[in-house]
Amino acid sequence: MPISLYELTIPVFLKNLRILSKLLDRGLEHVKDESNDLTEEILVSARLIANMEAFAYQVQSVSRTATSFLSNVGKLDIPAWEDSEKTVAELQARLQKTVALLETVRPEDVDAGEQRPAALQTKSGELKYETGISYALELALPNFFFHFVTAYGLLRKEGVEIGKAHYLGMK
Repeated sequence: MPISLYELTIPVFLKNLRILSKLLDRGLEHVKDESNDLTEEILVSARLIANMEAFAYQVQSVSRTATSFLSNVGKLDIPAWEDSEKTVAELQARLQKTVALLETVRPEDVDAGEQRPAALQTKSGELKYETGISYALELALPNFFFHFVTAYGLLRKEGVEIGKAHYLGMK
């Protein structure tokens, strides 16, 4: 039986948004642990290298990738959210808002975009895809996980006690 575009994306986004929320909880626990020097400000602004985007941006991008998918493939009227989160609580609220939105999506709304063209406007130009399926496989899912794993890596870099089982949602 073929898998639908909805099944390929929305449950994957939901599961991993919830995992990222748990990882943020672990990060905040680490911040509150007085045995280390990590502050919330340091965590939210953490980078692997000076010219990369900070931790907050990575979390915002996970959210934005999921909501952009709904706009660009599902043709749903999704308002763009300002990337203004500066605390872990604000990032958590953003993730919860994204989960709540995705939970309202009907499979038929996403599946209707399987074979129609999709596009995304970026800073460097428009990215065009022949089908919603190609948009999901070539852009949405890889981009979602790029920012997810970067956020995970930044938490590890800052000393948060998480591992592969946490990344996979097993803990």
